[in-house]
Amino acid sequence: MASTALGGDVSWEYAGRIGVDTGMIIVGDPRYFATPDADEHPAKDWKAFLGLLRRKQHRGIAQLHYRQGHAGLGVVVGGFGGDGVFPVYVRRDGNRVAEMRVDFLGEPEEKPKREPV
Repeated sequence: MASTALGGDVSWEYAGRIGVDTGMIIVGDPRYFATPDADEHPAKDWKAFLGLLRRKQHRGIAQLHYRQGHAGLGVVVGGFGGDGVFPVYVRRDGNRVAEMRVDFLGEPEEKPKREPV
C-alpha cells in the first residue's frame, strides 16, 4: 500500500482520479441514478437537478433522498474550489475498503499503483 500525507500512521492506498467539471461530486450507489433505466433519479434533467441542489445544499453539501422521502440516495459535495482532477485514496481493514478520501488540495500521483478497472 502507498502511504500518503493524508493520514499520519494510517496507510492510504492510491485508488485513482476523479474528474470534476461541475464543481461538485456525488457519492452514492450508481444503480439508483446512473443510467436511464435506473430506479431513483433525483431529478428529470440537469437543470432540475441544479434547482434541487440549490434548495437542499448547506455549506456545499446536499443529502439526496429517495422518492419515498428517506435519506440515503446519495450525498453531493461541492465548495472545494471548482473543477479539476483530484486523487482518490482508500484505507483498508484487511482486504475490505474501510474509508475513501478525495484530496481536493492534493495532486495525483505521477504513476498509479494499479491499472484502472
